[in-house]
Amino acid sequence: MTLQIVLPDTVRSGEAVPITLRLTNTDRKAATAYLQGRPVAFDVIVSRHDGSVVWRRLKGAVVTAVLQVRTLAPGEVLEFHDTWPQRTNLGAAVGPGDYLVTGVLPTDPPAEFRTHAAPLRILP
Repeated sequence: MTLQIVLPDTVRSGEAVPITLRLTNTDRKAATAYLQGRPVAFDVIVSRHDGSVVWRRLKGAVVTAVLQVRTLAPGEVLEFHDTWPQRTNLGAAVGPGDYLVTGVLPTDPPAEFRTHAAPLRILP
């Protein structure tokens, strides 16, 4: 299985950033994913290029201890959607610049699905 993050490359300052995580069964047979929470918990991490975290979707969130078992057919895709309001976890607006956005889908510990960091440029 693979996890992919989809978001615009560039947005204007102050615009909400739509983010989609896609979990795809890339195998030729059915595969099982063990997902946490109800609804399914997924994290989005926005950071600067130096690695400092600006925003985490799940920061301070309580994730229920419910385990969901999902079987995906070959090629089947599960999507998870959210938006980032261009604010830090403390509520401050972020400025124009270059950011990295990573998606995380927690699964049965200690594993997790994690995307590659996708670049995002915020224009003035």
